[in-house]
Amino acid sequence: MTALNLIGALISFFLYPYVIRMTGTEAFGVFPYAMAWIVYFQTIIEFGFDSPAVKAIAENRDNSEAQEHILSCIFTAKLILFIACSLIFAGLMCAVEDMRTHRLIFLIAYAQTLVPLLYPVWYFQGMKNMRMVTYINLACRITAIPLTLLFVRSAADVWIYAAITSGTILIGSLVAIAYIYFHDGLRLRIVPLRDLKQWLSDGFPFLMTQFIGRLKDGLLTILIRHLFGYADVTLYDIAKKVVAIPRMFTQNINEALFPEVVNNASPQRVRRILKYERFIGAASAVTVALLAYPIIRFMFGLDSIDAYPMSVILSWSIYTWLVVGAYLHFVFIPQNRYYYVTYNQLTALLSCLVLTAVGLLIWCNILVMPVALVLSGFMEIAYCRIACHRKKLL
Repeated sequence: MTALNLIGALISFFLYPYVIRMTGTEAFGVFPYAMAWIVYFQTIIEFGFDSPAVKAIAENRDNSEAQEHILSCIFTAKLILFIACSLIFAGLMCAVEDMRTHRLIFLIAYAQTLVPLLYPVWYFQGMKNMRMVTYINLACRITAIPLTLLFVRSAADVWIYAAITSGTILIGSLVAIAYIYFHDGLRLRIVPLRDLKQWLSDGFPFLMTQFIGRLKDGLLTILIRHLFGYADVTLYDIAKKVVAIPRMFTQNINEALFPEVVNNASPQRVRRILKYERFIGAASAVTVALLAYPIIRFMFGLDSIDAYPMSVILSWSIYTWLVVGAYLHFVFIPQNRYYYVTYNQLTALLSCLVLTAVGLLIWCNILVMPVALVLSGFMEIAYCRIACHRKKLL
């Protein structure tokens, strides 16, 4: 499963330099800038349902009636949230100048908010069938290759790249729904609002966690656009893409372990997981430091080499993401300490904003952004350790 994910990520990564060379850093920067806005709507629509839903599906793996009810509850709640977000987005399109100027790209990017509504990855995770998710994602990335090579040729074609990206993901979502309908025999239906109350209550802490976490990263992208320009947004995005390769290799670890560990999260077992994940995170950061320079120079050219120091700094986010994820999945969630998850992310957001503000006052340079992001991750680890020690959770 990890190998297939890595292959899919590599396909996207090798296609990425072609798109940037064809469109230019200035023109291409509009798309990641648009996605920095759209990710907030995606987060609201997800509403943090995924972790409680994985747990519920894992506990009802042999009960198709319960599975169908869980799927229907999540679908109904997300549909309501999607309609509300669409109305807000329409208002922003009228009010924000950047959105009006690049409205086609923003509209195409907004289509990706249908993915959390239609693609229940959490269901496949709870059923221990993440291979199907991987096959769908890989097929989407492979499909995007010839379309991109055929139709993306100049700066004016950025919207086409956005359409290919959003369109292939949406097709994958429809395939996932069809698989659940025809293979697993589960039907989605609209449920009464009273059935959503507990889900909204359980999901809210995770919504806050995810929203705060994504707010942090999205704000940095938006700040880079307004302080330095679209070209620097592209450089920052290149750095994130370089780091995404080793992160893709490691991102499944906590999710894959969660269905098994959630019912037997002993302190000894969690400490052992943390030990291994610290080593994996540090090894990933060292690997990026050694390989990122030749990769960026060869694939993106000398004009993009300023992305290298950012990628080295951001590589340590793999370490913090793994370690914090282990605390969240194997300490806080199994013990129903959901609000510790939220407080953890709030700590990260506040520390990131303070560090960014202070850093920019001292040195107005784009490197301040990745440094603040990584240091905020270490603040998350500190919070998790303090919370576990004070409450004797681990």
